[in-house]
Order: sequence, then C-alpha cells, then structure tokens
Amino acid sequence: MDTQNNKTKQKNIWTLIAGLAFIAIGGYRIYNHLYVDSVDYGNFRLILAAVFIAYGAYSIYNYLKAE
Repeated sequence: MDTQNNKTKQKNIWTLIAGLAFIAIGGYRIYNHLYVDSVDYGNFRLILAAVFIAYGAYSIYNYLKAE
C-alpha cells in the first residue's frame, strides 16, 4: 500500500523529446507567420504556436525537475 502512494517522478527521455519537438513546431509556425506567409490566416495559428512553445517549455521543466 505504501509503495503505491509514494510515486516519484522519474526522468523520461520521451518527455524531453516531446518538449523539444513542441518548441520546434511552435517556433517554426511563428517564424512562418511572421516572415514567410503572405496569406494571413488569423491569429489562431499564432496563439496555437505560443501554446505549443509554452507546453514544450513546461515539459522540459518537468523533465529537469524530476529525480
């Protein structure tokens, strides 16, 4: 019983890879929005890219914080 309640966070390499991928995808979308796209798709893509970057940063933070 006690071992089930004391779950510790372990470092998972897939969390790090996912975080880096989300930051890369978000950065690429922002780059395309600001410098490449001549067609304006609205701000939804820009907001979604910012969310991707924020979630990627959060994933990397959790990876580095885990024991």
